[in-house]
Amino acid sequence: MYKIGEFSKIVDIPVRTLRFYDEYGVLQPSEIDDFTGYRYYTDENIVECELIKLLKSVDFTLEEIVLYKNNLNNEILDKKQQEILEQIELLKKKFKRLTIMKEEFQNAKIKGKVYKRVENESEEERVLRRKYERRNIKKIA
Repeated sequence: MYKIGEFSKIVDIPVRTLRFYDEYGVLQPSEIDDFTGYRYYTDENIVECELIKLLKSVDFTLEEIVLYKNNLNNEILDKKQQEILEQIELLKKKFKRLTIMKEEFQNAKIKGKVYKRVENESEEERVLRRKYERRNIKKIA
């Protein structure tokens, strides 16, 4: 059995976080001394802690970890994978919008107001780009 300080060093998680995990129900010690209140952890807790760290590294929330860590299955992992794919798509759209804004800022600064067609630009992106141009061209010039 390991005291919380020893366990903290083994799993590379601060003592404060381990106490929080205990209170939150994420990772509970194997034993708590009734008299001193000391928390004691076992090798099983190390394995459990590694699973928690792995789940956190792929964006599982603490609530999800509490719900799923004891009955993790492919369906749950597929669902998280789909959420991450949706986030990637959203980030791609944001990146593309920023690229358009950057290009238009540069064009407006050099050439004045320019409405040009961008290859593979969706109608939504074109409207957004033109709104941005109309709003900001006066500020830039």
